[in-house]
Amino acid sequence: MLRILLFLTSVAFFSSALSEQAHDEVAVNVVGDVVYGHDYGMAMTFDVYLPPEPNGAGVILINSGGWISPYDTFKIRSDGGYRYATNEEMIESDSWHVLSPRLLVENGFTVFEVRHGSVPKFAMQEIVSHVRRAVRFIKHHARDYGVDAARIGLWGGSASGHLSLLIGTSPEIELEETSQSREEDLATVSAIVAFAPPTDLARFVTDNPKELEDQPVLSLTKEQYREFSPVTYVTANDPPTLIMHGNADVAVPIIQGELMFEALQSAGVESAFIEFDETSHSPTLEQAGRGVATALEWFEKYLLP
Repeated sequence: MLRILLFLTSVAFFSSALSEQAHDEVAVNVVGDVVYGHDYGMAMTFDVYLPPEPNGAGVILINSGGWISPYDTFKIRSDGGYRYATNEEMIESDSWHVLSPRLLVENGFTVFEVRHGSVPKFAMQEIVSHVRRAVRFIKHHARDYGVDAARIGLWGGSASGHLSLLIGTSPEIELEETSQSREEDLATVSAIVAFAPPTDLARFVTDNPKELEDQPVLSLTKEQYREFSPVTYVTANDPPTLIMHGNADVAVPIIQGELMFEALQSAGVESAFIEFDETSHSPTLEQAGRGVATALEWFEKYLLP
C-alpha cells in the first residue's frame, strides 16, 4: 500500500523515448472489429493489439473520453494493415497519449481496445453494461489470443478510468440481459490502472456544476450516482489498483482520485496513488510518457509470473 508524491524518477527513460518516437511510423499487428455484443442493432466491437513476443498477459484498454468512444485513436490504417499513430498525429486528433498502448504491446502485453456505445445515444447504464459485456467476452475468449484469463488487467483514464474502476471493483454485477452462458461469468480482473478518474459521481457534479451542464450523461438520480460510482464497491477482494492524478486537474479534480485511493486503503487493497505535480487533465508528452511507463510497471508486477 503506497502513496507517492510528485513522481518516480525511474521512468524518465520511457518519457524521453516517447518523445523520440514522435516521427516513427511503426507497424502493429491488429485484429480489428471483434464483435462482443449488439445494442439497438449496432455491433459493439474491440480491437486486439498482438505483441511480437507475447508474455501471456492481457490488458483491456477502455477507449472513452467524456463517455464517447472514438474509433481509431492510437493507430492508423496503412498499407493494408495498421501502424501506430505518431505523436503529431495523436496531438492533431486530440488523442490522449497517457493511454497509448504502444509501450505495453512492445513489452509483450496483448492489449484489447474496447469501444462502447457513446453519448448522447447511450445512457450511463447502457455504457457500463457494454463494458461489463466486453470484459466477460474477452475473458471467455482470452485463450484465442494467447492470453491467460487469470492475468488480465483494466486500464483507462478520465471517463475510461471511471469505467475501469467501476467494472474492476464490481465484477459480480450481472448483465441485465444474457444471451450466452459466458455472459454469466464474473468480470474479474487481476490489476487496474486509472489516470484522473471520476470516482464519486455525486461529488463530481456537485463540485463541478459545469460538468453536469456539459455532460447530460451525468444527470442521474441519487441512487444512480451511487450505483455508477466506483467508491461504492470497494472491498478487500479488489485487485491491486494504481491511480495517477494531476494536482492541477480542473476537469476532474484530484480529490476524485484521492477519494478512491482512501477507500482502497481503508479496505486493505494493494494500491498506490501517484500525484503528478503541475499536471492538468491533458498531460504533456513527457507526463504522458511517465504515466504509460508506470502503468507498464504496475501490470508487469501484478500480471506476470
